[in-house]
Amino acid sequence: MKVADIAIYLKQVVMTSSGTCLFLGNDIKTFLIYVDSVMGEQIRFAFTEPTQSRPLTPDFLRYLLCGLEASIRNIVIYHADKGTFFSKVICQQSGGCLRTIEMDVRPSDAILLSIGMNKPMTITKDLWNSLSDTSDLLRNFSKLKEKNGKFDESK
Repeated sequence: MKVADIAIYLKQVVMTSSGTCLFLGNDIKTFLIYVDSVMGEQIRFAFTEPTQSRPLTPDFLRYLLCGLEASIRNIVIYHADKGTFFSKVICQQSGGCLRTIEMDVRPSDAILLSIGMNKPMTITKDLWNSLSDTSDLLRNFSKLKEKNGKFDESK
């Protein structure tokens, strides 16, 4: 896998009538990923509610990985094709010998894991450079929220 050295984080979750917009990026640039409403609601909940009354999927995976003497090292968004993004979760297993495992996973699942397990997200430089900056769109949504509260809060 190519080295993904550009750190990113989830900036905002915007629920719409047709799905959910996830604004990701850093201080330099913002980009947008669309996900279905169900997954968007789970991500929004994890993003806005840092403590849960019951274990969620990321908690289950953390317990499972711990039992297997493994942990998530980081999440990498590495490719996009016609608006569909591709990502991997990079795990390390200790025990007898150190082993790295890469697993393809939907970006929505990867983002939920990143938030729920407090793991870093990165993006490959080539993909980063190919994406349009949606910082202005995010600012417009923020202004709309200030005006009439039409979308979900950010951290």
